[in-house]
Amino acid sequence: MRLEDIRNTIEGSTNADWHHIGCWGSGAGPSFHDRWERWGTLGGGAWDKWALDLDSHGNTLVYRENVALTISWGIKVSEDMTPDWNSAFTDDRPLSYQAGDIFWNGVLVDRHYLAAVDGGRVILPLPKPVHEEREGRTVVARYEVTRYQRAFARLVDRAEPAEDFDQYYAKAGFVTVDNRS
Repeated sequence: MRLEDIRNTIEGSTNADWHHIGCWGSGAGPSFHDRWERWGTLGGGAWDKWALDLDSHGNTLVYRENVALTISWGIKVSEDMTPDWNSAFTDDRPLSYQAGDIFWNGVLVDRHYLAAVDGGRVILPLPKPVHEEREGRTVVARYEVTRYQRAFARLVDRAEPAEDFDQYYAKAGFVTVDNRS
């Protein structure tokens, strides 16, 4: 299976093509896609000043036609982010960016970044800012998202009942562009 084939499968699929497994909440169990982080306090040196944190994906989708293809998301990669486009929403508190990971036979083959916006009501893709020169200053002219990235984020967002993805996407002001290789 080629990466392009996997991306085309995801872009052309609907939520009915996927089996959703919630991996959070009481008794739900782990996703088995984890991130471990060891950290310590400054000036210590004693082992009791070290900690090991675990973060797991909170959700997994399994492609019904070929269970070798799975998607998991939820591991935080950045916190307290304040992108300009987030101000379009009623709840514009700082965001946490999360990884949306695609696995083939359990091997990570692709990753996209997502953000739950407006108090977690919708999951949107992280756009690419396109800059322009205006009046001697560099400004963001627009935020671009490829068709595939939009389809990926919509699939993840609609795994559970949520608000209208398309409405939020439009409100953020994102511009959908052709897929890049």
